[in-house]
Amino acid sequence: MRITGLTAVAAGALILPAILAPAASAEVDDITIYTWGDGGMPAACDYVGAECHVMARMFGSDYDLPATVTINGRELGSAERLDYPDRQRSAIRGTWRPPAKGTYTIEATQGSSTKTLVVEVTGDARFGSGSAGLLPSGSS
Repeated sequence: MRITGLTAVAAGALILPAILAPAASAEVDDITIYTWGDGGMPAACDYVGAECHVMARMFGSDYDLPATVTINGRELGSAERLDYPDRQRSAIRGTWRPPAKGTYTIEATQGSSTKTLVVEVTGDARFGSGSAGLLPSGSS
């Protein structure tokens, strides 16, 4: 009986610090993606070859933990990390050009927090900044 009591006290001594310890606090807040449209206004990044600006924002007391942004499992190649210690926030931003029509999943991960954003690229490549934005077909 005495050994059982000591075992319970020892187990409680191990569990109590785990309960009282602060939890790691880092969370992906959101993911945004846009391109610059006509007139310099942000627009949907929904056509092949668009220069898409991707940003994932993180927050929490552990905002400085490593974070990644991937598109269909491949790391965002031009990623730049921004840290804002006074606000306990960070961000990863970069550019991406959709190579083909299709569905792309952008995933941001920091610690155990993950958010995803699905982007549908449905338009053909655009050239120039004209309103038509497509190459002429050659027919008249």
